[in-house]
Amino acid sequence: MRPAPGRSYDRSRCRRLLGVDTLFQAALGGYLLKTGDPMAILDIIIAPHPTLSRRCRLVRPDELGQDLAAQLSNMAETMYAAPGVGLAAPQVGDLRCIVVADPGAGEEDEGLTLYQMVNPKIVEASHEMTETEEQCLSVPDITVKVTRHLTVVVAWIDALGQPQRELFEDWSSIVIQHELDHLIGKTLYDRASRLKRSRYLKARKKAPRPLPM
Repeated sequence: MRPAPGRSYDRSRCRRLLGVDTLFQAALGGYLLKTGDPMAILDIIIAPHPTLSRRCRLVRPDELGQDLAAQLSNMAETMYAAPGVGLAAPQVGDLRCIVVADPGAGEEDEGLTLYQMVNPKIVEASHEMTETEEQCLSVPDITVKVTRHLTVVVAWIDALGQPQRELFEDWSSIVIQHELDHLIGKTLYDRASRLKRSRYLKARKKAPRPLPM
C-alpha cells in the first residue's frame, strides 16, 4: 500500500533509521541473520495479473526460520524503497500468507514500527467503519475510496513461529486490512469502478516497458 494521498514520505529517513542489522532485528525480535547477508529489492507485480487474483496458502511449520526471515526482510526493503507503507507476498510473486507493514513510515511525528506478519488473520473488528482513499503499489496511479473497520485486532506468528497479537486503529487498521485483502486475491483494481479500471488499463498500455536485458 502507498502512503495516503497528502501524507508526506521521507524515504531517506526510513532507510536511515532501518539499517541492515536493525531491519533483521525488527523482523525476528532479536534473531539476526548472518552479518553481511544482503537484502534485495524485489519486483512488484502490477495489476491486472493472475497472481494477484489468487488466494495465498498458509506458511507451513517447516518453512519457519532463516529463509523466511530473509524473505520478510527483502519484502520490507522493497516496501520502503517503493515507497510504501505495506506489502503483501503475492505482490512479489510469493503465494504465501505473509505481510509486511509500517503504517507510520516516513512520518516525522510517528514512530517507525515494522510489522512482519506470517499467517495473519483478523480476530476482532469494530462495528464502526471508516471510508478512506487508498492507493496500492500494485495498482499505480489509481485512487479508490474503500470502507473498512475503524479498528481490528490481528493475530499472526513471526518468522520463528512465535504468536503475536495487536490492536490496530485508524490509519494503521486501514493499512493492515488493505494488505490482508491481497492474501485473498483482492486488490484496489477489483474495487475500482468500471470507468476507473478502463482508464487504468489504457494508461498501462501507454506506460513505457523495460528494455530486454
